[in-house]
Amino acid sequence: MTYSQHCEERPAIVADSADQMATYGITRVPVDYFHVGEFRYSNLEDAVAEAKRRQPIETERTPIGPPQ
Repeated sequence: MTYSQHCEERPAIVADSADQMATYGITRVPVDYFHVGEFRYSNLEDAVAEAKRRQPIETERTPIGPPQ
């Protein structure tokens, strides 16, 4: 994600909202999200685990026929 894309996704706060935040001691922090399919994770390890679960399962195949 480029910086401009990040700024577009995180719009500026209007003055009234900023005043309310200051009044009530509310802080704003940036959050990274990791998307896997239709799911969203705030933890990379969880996103990787889901991505691994989505991978096709490779199983060992036993050859059919007489032993060689």
